[in-house]
Amino acid sequence: MNDYRLSNEVWKPIEFDFDFTSNSRWEISNLGRVRSFNRASDGRILNGSLTEGYRVIRLKLYKPREEKDQEKFDELKKEISDLHKTRREKIAEKDFSHNIERLTKLIEKKKNELSKKLDRNLKKRTINHHFMIHRMVATYFLPKTNPNATIVGHLDFDKLNNQANNLKWMTPEENIIHQSKSPKVIIEKKWKKYTQKKRQSGMKLTSTQVIHIKQQLKRNRPYKQIAKQFNITSMQIWRIKSGENWAHVEIPD
Repeated sequence: MNDYRLSNEVWKPIEFDFDFTSNSRWEISNLGRVRSFNRASDGRILNGSLTEGYRVIRLKLYKPREEKDQEKFDELKKEISDLHKTRREKIAEKDFSHNIERLTKLIEKKKNELSKKLDRNLKKRTINHHFMIHRMVATYFLPKTNPNATIVGHLDFDKLNNQANNLKWMTPEENIIHQSKSPKVIIEKKWKKYTQKKRQSGMKLTSTQVIHIKQQLKRNRPYKQIAKQFNITSMQIWRIKSGENWAHVEIPD
């Protein structure tokens, strides 16, 4: 991305419609770039991943811990702290009886219990959030004038060009018309036009297919090859050749 474009880059903070606990924050620009800020990075550009050709940013966030859960963890931490204190007192008193060994085992047991509960709680609070960059750019930089415009289209049909000036809010109907003008779609239509679709077994031949068959018979192409191409039997080819079937269909001049 050249210096001229970067000099015109505008950044806006991304806001989420849910609460989460994180020291990170994210920003998005009118040039379709996303950057993150946290203790490990200060404005690192995120590349994201691709989904159906679109650039996607995936984040792992965490809901705030519920108060009742926090109280349970605080109680368990206090128990562990009290056990440590008791063990220190026993050691200070030089009481090396089996009580110290019992206290040590109990502390380890409580620590394991706390660790497992914290892990389960973390999984329960996990939010796997993702967003498509082009939609986020449109949300922050392109005012929506039509409430029925729910699709963000790429004007140049390049899904990776997420600059604001290449995006537009469209209604589903507008998007269908826009996609029909895509060079890729136009090429596919031309290809389908000149490539014969394989006929499903058991379906009747069309007049157009019969004309093609008769043209190939005129060129003395083997019955088996023609039958394989149109997914029919050699007997059907013979009947067309003999005039028993489709006699009314003639090859155009």
